[in-house]
Amino acid sequence: MPLPLQAALATALWCALHSVFVTHRWRRFVEGSLPSYRPWQRLAYVAASGLSFLVLALWLRALPDRTLWTWSGAWRWVQLAGLAEAGLLFVLGARAYDGRAFLGLRQAADHLAGRPPREPVFRTAGILGAVRHPWYAGTLLLLAFGLPVTDVNLAWRGVMAAYVLVGTELEERKLLADIGPAYADYRRRVPRFGLPPRRRP
Repeated sequence: MPLPLQAALATALWCALHSVFVTHRWRRFVEGSLPSYRPWQRLAYVAASGLSFLVLALWLRALPDRTLWTWSGAWRWVQLAGLAEAGLLFVLGARAYDGRAFLGLRQAADHLAGRPPREPVFRTAGILGAVRHPWYAGTLLLLAFGLPVTDVNLAWRGVMAAYVLVGTELEERKLLADIGPAYADYRRRVPRFGLPPRRRP
């Protein structure tokens, strides 16, 4: 099997598993089967996703590849501008999100302290008032500008970009079901991938 195809299939497998384990259906299954696991579910998901992605990334990096195009000359400035935009989106997103809840640390700490689980907070402040998904937008920019283009990374980057786009749509539907009219109004006011970040009145 050609190496680019191997890279694409391995990346697609990681993406599929990453999506399955965050669905409502999987969450209900786990909570019904192992109720005591609920406070640790998000933390375990983040840890497993991070570790498996690290393994995938190291394997992809070890594959021999053939360079197709590099960022050189004036194109280097284009790359730097794209990476700077991605970095800004990640930083502003980190300020807007509840990082401890995202990682699952808050849920675990509440459980250990005997506190009831908190309901997720719908946030629209900061960068979230200009871009609905700043981290996804930043990821797309990293995929576009982060590396020289090779036959292998072109394959896995294409799969990953498609996954981000499809995953964003699935998350949109989940958020709309969870939050309801408030999220529908938010979608009408704020673009999904509004680049560059901008403040709205």
